[in-house]
Amino acid sequence: MRGEFSGIREEIIAEIFDPLAAIEDADGSLALDLFRDTIPKPKPPKEPTATDLNEDGNIYLPGDIEAFEEYRIEFAEFQEELEAYTDASSRPDLAWEQFKGFYLDVENSEPELVRAIEKAFDVLEEFGGDEASNSFFNSFNDFLEKYSLRYDLRRPFSLHPTLPGIFANLMRDIRNLTQHDAALAGLMHDFEEAFRDLKFDKSDRRMRQCMEAQFKLLEAIAQGYPGIAPDSLGRMCHHLPTWPHPTMRAAIGNLYGFASNYPGIRHAGNPASKLRDIEMRDMVAVAVILAGFSPYLTDQLVPDTIFLE
Repeated sequence: MRGEFSGIREEIIAEIFDPLAAIEDADGSLALDLFRDTIPKPKPPKEPTATDLNEDGNIYLPGDIEAFEEYRIEFAEFQEELEAYTDASSRPDLAWEQFKGFYLDVENSEPELVRAIEKAFDVLEEFGGDEASNSFFNSFNDFLEKYSLRYDLRRPFSLHPTLPGIFANLMRDIRNLTQHDAALAGLMHDFEEAFRDLKFDKSDRRMRQCMEAQFKLLEAIAQGYPGIAPDSLGRMCHHLPTWPHPTMRAAIGNLYGFASNYPGIRHAGNPASKLRDIEMRDMVAVAVILAGFSPYLTDQLVPDTIFLE
């Protein structure tokens, strides 16, 4: 499990919402309210704008023709989805199926699932008062613990990301970023292999190799930033426009200086500068700190989704 709702969609239905079907509800109002109040109404696709028109006022450029054809297909799909949504809004059986379908649809993102779950609590509170809402709260809290989901649940009912969850999302997105480029994928593999190998050999040499692999990875990621000429990580950091303050830029520059100056990480280094061998405390600290700097080194990571997705 990645600690996210998107990884346990079927379990959400089976363990959280299916039991609600047993609630006495002769007219099906609970199913209808859950559907209407928590599942977003389909939105129409955005109509493209023509680059140019011919003398008759019609599109003629190949790119425009393709864009409008895609729009027509998407709009037809939207109309079908809207019709199904409208039908489900007045029929409890369809409402329940559409409700479950929303959670099972992999196109619906983690933030969308979170918003729908939070709204479901409000529906339960209005439907069954404190008894129903407290039962839902307690059941959901147990569900979070059972699947080690990276959220804190706070009253009355709001889901909050945790620091372990944010870090896990960051590492997942870094891995996804590297998968689209063969060179980055190779460097990511080298870093992960070096990290895993520490289980069997926690020597100074192995930890230096792991640090070296991570610095190489970040240097390659930074080289992909638009408008930045490929260079050493230390030099590229001076040109990146992402820093909120010079001291932040200096911090990673100092870390890069450590890797260059400490014997046997990036270079032969300066033996006179060494205070002691690398220890696991250094390995853990450097790995976490360098990962934390990665959103400054690329425009391919989206901080908002790292925080909640």
